[in-house]
Amino acid sequence: MTTIEKIVHRLPFEKIIGQVIMGYVKDARSLGDFKKMVLENALGGLIIGRGVLSSTRNIGRELKELADLYKKKYGFSIILATEREGGRMEKLPQPSTELPSPMGISATGDVKSAYIAGYITALELRTLSINANLAPAANLYPYETTFGFKENSFGDDPEEVSEYVANYIRGLRNGGVLSFVKYFPRRFFDQRDRNLEDLSELYKRDFKPFQAAFKMGVEGVIIGHTPLPAVDSVNTPSSLSFKVVEKVVKRRLGFKNIVITDCLNGEDPAVNIDPEKDAVAALKAGNHIVVPSSREDEIRNTLERIIEESGKDRDFCEKVKESALEVLNFKLRKLEKFKKTPDKTRGSLVNRKRAWKLFLKSISIVKGIDELPLRFLGKPLVIIGNRFNNLLEESEKKMLVETLKEELNSFEVFENVDELSNKRLNELYRNTPSNTLIMVLTYNLQEDSRETYVLKRLVEFFRESVVISLGSPEDLMLLSNAKMCLAAFTPSVIAVKAALKALKSKTPPSGNLPIKISLRQ
Repeated sequence: MTTIEKIVHRLPFEKIIGQVIMGYVKDARSLGDFKKMVLENALGGLIIGRGVLSSTRNIGRELKELADLYKKKYGFSIILATEREGGRMEKLPQPSTELPSPMGISATGDVKSAYIAGYITALELRTLSINANLAPAANLYPYETTFGFKENSFGDDPEEVSEYVANYIRGLRNGGVLSFVKYFPRRFFDQRDRNLEDLSELYKRDFKPFQAAFKMGVEGVIIGHTPLPAVDSVNTPSSLSFKVVEKVVKRRLGFKNIVITDCLNGEDPAVNIDPEKDAVAALKAGNHIVVPSSREDEIRNTLERIIEESGKDRDFCEKVKESALEVLNFKLRKLEKFKKTPDKTRGSLVNRKRAWKLFLKSISIVKGIDELPLRFLGKPLVIIGNRFNNLLEESEKKMLVETLKEELNSFEVFENVDELSNKRLNELYRNTPSNTLIMVLTYNLQEDSRETYVLKRLVEFFRESVVISLGSPEDLMLLSNAKMCLAAFTPSVIAVKAALKALKSKTPPSGNLPIKISLRQ
């Protein structure tokens, strides 16, 4: 039986220190180099980017090989993690099961939906030998406003979000996968407002979902870069703050498991972090694991910097060794019983049926419920919003057309409406009967964009108009003149199909709005 004592006796100090670093591979072409680096340096784990999962041939075999070689070489398991929250960009090797976004899950009004989503996710990740999911997001709405991932929040009510977070974690756990809740207190450096200055209010609202996760023993928490001026400088990222990590997360909130940074050299243009130098600061702040970069050279340099600093600073050396041993203890407790599931589990008929029911339950009619079931004359105009269109691969665009054919029979598609000139718009008005049905598929519109301006004009002119928002339902406030407004919460073809089914039904869908919006009726 492997014990901490045996590991420490067998491994040199440099290999033990490797446990405090996780790599992050985003480019499928560099997977081989990352595997080699992890095995050479006994890194604590590897985060597998979404693009790598979806584009690497035989990714399951690659990751199983890495897990087996690591276990054989070092006698304990590697953390193999990814970010699978549901919603957009969540593609696994096909076949796989598509799930609603977190906001779509909470729109069902049933916390069991979060459990089901977590459980299905865990079963399918295990087919790829992935043992940790960097999810769920416990942040209240609006979430990741800088980059438009608004639908990845469960909602704006702290009590309800806490319930969905807890049930999602429970589903992952019962499905055999670890959960790392995120991002504390938020993710990006510029997501700052006065709410972060009042610690007592934060405990009442923003911190509540994290408290719920911590109370049920969630395995990890990811510290974001948003400063927390209630306890530290407005210029100090939380990921580098001793006061945030040690005093708030560990002491005040009582978190007992693994604390990990968000990627130090990641997607946040508003913060200037040096992965090598600031990885040392992050470990001094109390993080157990740092994620320096998605670049192999920067990860290697970071490891060298940590080892070098450990040789010069005895207190830092003890701090790093303590963190490494906590990671090893965690692995021995949590990962030794992990088992891969058969490939046929991924995308199974049972999983897809359960997911489809969640999509149907999530659809919310925000305006025009008395118009059900939808009736129309002639050939509808279907306008596909730019952001939604840009997310779709060619195969998905074909699926969308087939879905529209199935539900609408004949129709005409409009794309890139922002490129329509005023002259072309006027021609469209003159040549199209005003009672033509216009159906708009939107995804997180920008209020002051040309696209939004054109869409407003179209729904004002055509009396028979339906808007289906596929992200945040805030889109519906921008286009509230439409005759019918539906929220589907997930930018996917399956969500469109569920919304169309709801429009054709005599029975209104049962979905609820997880956030407060106000529409002009």
